[in-house]
Amino acid sequence: MAWAWFARLDEPPPAVDLCAAARRPDGSEAGFLAAWLAHARPLRHALRADARIFDAAGPACAVSLVLAPSGVRLPFDDPAVAQARRRVLAAAPAADAVSTLLSDASHFEGSITVSRDRERLRDDPFARVFPAERLEVEAGLFGSVPPPAGPTIERYGSASPWPGDRFD
Repeated sequence: MAWAWFARLDEPPPAVDLCAAARRPDGSEAGFLAAWLAHARPLRHALRADARIFDAAGPACAVSLVLAPSGVRLPFDDPAVAQARRRVLAAAPAADAVSTLLSDASHFEGSITVSRDRERLRDDPFARVFPAERLEVEAGLFGSVPPPAGPTIERYGSASPWPGDRFD
């Protein structure tokens, strides 16, 4: 799986691969969402996400953004995280794209759920783990990713998630 770095920012960063303004459902400004496709971590608070969810040609969308409180991380094996992942898989293809957010290979620190249909975001399973914020995001950041073809709960190595779309 290819990784990208993701961060929510107050201002657009000077050096970024993809960036789009975000608004709350009431229309108020909510800063910017940014993605870096480079290997090196661009900012201290940037988190890894599945690189396939980012697309410079992607249309505007609605997003459910779940971020852990500062300094909080849960193991992916935590029952709440595992159940949220199961619910996402059971509901597929309820969203256009979903990615967990992490800084290392074994801790959950948030998620992004992308949909062109706002109603699909009303029941984000990851919002049961940490609070979710619903955002409207401009075009040019998020694309669509087909749901995984196989289970993604099991891991065969702490540095590698299960390859949902292939076996080597």
